[in-house]
Amino acid sequence: MSNFKHIPKYPVQTLGKALDILNYIKENPSSEGVTLTEISTELKIGKSGVHRLLDTLMAYDFIEKTTGVSPAYRLGWGLFNAGNVVPKQHTLSGANYVPVIKKLCNTFFETTNLGVFNNYEAIIICKIEPARMLRTNIQLGEREPLYATAIGKLFMSGLSDKDVDNYFSRTTLSKLASNTITDKQELLENIKEIKKLGYAIDNEEFVDGMICFAMPIKDFTGHIVSGISISGPAERMTRDKMNEIKPVLKEACDSISEFLGYNE
Repeated sequence: MSNFKHIPKYPVQTLGKALDILNYIKENPSSEGVTLTEISTELKIGKSGVHRLLDTLMAYDFIEKTTGVSPAYRLGWGLFNAGNVVPKQHTLSGANYVPVIKKLCNTFFETTNLGVFNNYEAIIICKIEPARMLRTNIQLGEREPLYATAIGKLFMSGLSDKDVDNYFSRTTLSKLASNTITDKQELLENIKEIKKLGYAIDNEEFVDGMICFAMPIKDFTGHIVSGISISGPAERMTRDKMNEIKPVLKEACDSISEFLGYNE
């Protein structure tokens, strides 16, 4: 059996061998396919056993036989059609992100948000606040500018050059707080740094006195589909605290990204 994350308590050897065959063909892609002998040799399964398993997999259209000089086998469209259903069953929903947001808020005792990209803006769809007197003024459902927020700049870092140009053509870089970046070239350099670091910081760029640290959530295509941020007053969101947040927030974002099919 291949080295999978989950080790079955009650393995079914025949099923395991069939799945090993599928994985072997997947890892050796070729329009000509792979031969029965090659499968038998590499997986150490008798030829008669391989033949029976291939015959069964062909019935489900998971495997198809090629029409070349020597009989060979490749993955079938039935497997593709089955796989296409997976993204529909792994979508971003409250069931998979709300517990994560709550845990982060309880861990660092700061406001924790999850935002999504929509029409060149970041929309906060989940907000959990700690029981503090001083909180952020970000509201659930609020639309935030990309250029002045941590989650927004994450989205900018995932845009194509064409989309970035479109964004600048429709957006005025207005001064919203003391440190808002209003120079296009400076912002582009900041976005370039975010791509390299894998996180974004809003250093009093959207609201005076508030600092926000954010990391991305990616889907199976590698696109940034969401972001999680942790925000707090500048006197609490020190460099040391952000260094504490970084590995924990990354683990949280990676767990949701993995659910969405992202494979780093």
